[in-house]
Amino acid sequence: MVVERTRKQKIIRRTVWGVSLAALLSAALVWAGFSESGMPVAVLAGAFGLAGLLELGFMGKLADEGLLGAFVAAGILTLLVSLAAVDGLLPSAMLGPLREQFTPKVLGFLIMVPALVAMASRPRHGRLGLLGRAGVAALLALWVGYPFAVLHSVWALMGHTAFVVLLVLSKIGDIAGYYVGNAIGKSHPFKGISPGKTTAGCVGSLVVALIAGVLAAQLGWLGDERWAWASGLLFGLVINLAAQAGDLFESVVKRKSEVKDSGTWFGPSGGVLDLVDSLLFTVPAALLTWPLFFLAA
Repeated sequence: MVVERTRKQKIIRRTVWGVSLAALLSAALVWAGFSESGMPVAVLAGAFGLAGLLELGFMGKLADEGLLGAFVAAGILTLLVSLAAVDGLLPSAMLGPLREQFTPKVLGFLIMVPALVAMASRPRHGRLGLLGRAGVAALLALWVGYPFAVLHSVWALMGHTAFVVLLVLSKIGDIAGYYVGNAIGKSHPFKGISPGKTTAGCVGSLVVALIAGVLAAQLGWLGDERWAWASGLLFGLVINLAAQAGDLFESVVKRKSEVKDSGTWFGPSGGVLDLVDSLLFTVPAALLTWPLFFLAA
């Protein structure tokens, strides 16, 4: 009985935090909708990328490997590349000239450069060699930094309304999976990675995302469909699979780092990476696949 009460309290707390964060995000998106340049998107994306990479630097065994310096450098580059996507936001002496030659999508790969910092650092209790630390730093920096570095490019490509739908599709499956899993979930297909994830939750997440994708496409929120209702269905499928993969990948990183949550910024919802884990795969997925299903905004 006590366990059931504690479980309900946890669900209520997460719901309250989730609604509060959703309200803040909605306010930010409304603000972005009134901006022709998309400056709020670039600023918030850069800030989240920097915060997420800083969080990685302090996570359990990753901290022991002495990767904080690499992640700080990657976070600063993420912020700069994101801001460089907006005309006039950065002084011309910074990334402005580079942006004239390369798109932010290409500049985003600069985020792997700080892996060199990892090679030069000395771990406190780490076991990885120089090349191992550099490889881990490059992979994780790209995983967290690249989606936020190119987020403004995705906003510009899709248009504001479709961009909002992308964010909703990225999280709605996660939300549906959480409640469906808690309600009827029995089997746990990923016990070694994410013990709390259930088969029912994964299926519920997918079904809700497919319905939401078709509905958004039919309402014209995702742009002009190339393949009628199938465009919305396929886009919902791609984004949901990417979102669930992002959630699982973050679970792998946390398990390897021997931490339960990536941080404590958002109470029972965890840290920055716990909040944005699905976006880390859905943003690149949308960048690649949205033009296949819809006409450019």
